[in-house]
Amino acid sequence: MTAIGTFVSFEDLSFEEQQLVDVAVGGAAASARHGLCFNSDFPVGAGILAANAMGETRVFGGSNVENDWFPPTICAERTTGTQAAFQGYKQFRIVSVFCRKVPGGSPCGLCRQLLVQFGRDAILLNIVDHDRNVRKALVGDLLPGASVARIAFADLSGDEKNLVRRVNGLKKRAHVPYSKRPRAALFICENEKGVRRVFSGVSDDNASYGGSALAETVAMRSARTAGFARKVRLVVTVDDPTSVNPVEGECLQVLREFGADAPILLVGPDRSVVHTSLVELLPDSFGPEAL
Repeated sequence: MTAIGTFVSFEDLSFEEQQLVDVAVGGAAASARHGLCFNSDFPVGAGILAANAMGETRVFGGSNVENDWFPPTICAERTTGTQAAFQGYKQFRIVSVFCRKVPGGSPCGLCRQLLVQFGRDAILLNIVDHDRNVRKALVGDLLPGASVARIAFADLSGDEKNLVRRVNGLKKRAHVPYSKRPRAALFICENEKGVRRVFSGVSDDNASYGGSALAETVAMRSARTAGFARKVRLVVTVDDPTSVNPVEGECLQVLREFGADAPILLVGPDRSVVHTSLVELLPDSFGPEAL
């Protein structure tokens, strides 16, 4: 898997960038010192330089904060980003991340989604070693779009036309009273005996917002529950299959647990499609081998 960004030594960073690197390293140390990563023993720190509406800038820092119930765990990038946004600093300029045990580990899909919300054009500094050297990129590089052109429905194979019809037919079942964005997904996979099945999912909004589930996640977890987790393929309806970030970061992170290179078929409102993959939409991803 190709790493995102260009190597830059600590000495060649600007003063502001060096400051952000130090904040992220300090955040990881605090996570370990205060026992905040008590399940994973995987301390992570983050730093964000952000601006408010008046152009004033401020530096924020944070660490991962784990929970006995895994889903409420908050990664370092999100603890830091939400602090900044809460105080009105919603224009992220520079983001730094440090995984102390595995330097160079990239943000997870959930953190990527928050970071692009407030700073797609921000500089990303992924600290790659204990000498504080970095790979330098843009936050937007974390959740790009597909690289190939869309294909009209009329030009699809018979099998793919059936998949498009089937996934579009599911959208009417979506429960989306708050988001108003119905989505549907098919997750095609095999079990250990080589039996192949298709699992369906639709978006399921929740009044708490954070408790909502997107179609892709519903389908994938249904498959996992049934014991189907091999040779996977995701088919999902999207607003625009040619846009950046067509699939939400958490869904991509869930898919990552099935492997790093799953094929994905993006289905647009006009039934045109784009063929892509997890490795393209979630490059340099964080997976189980990093722990």
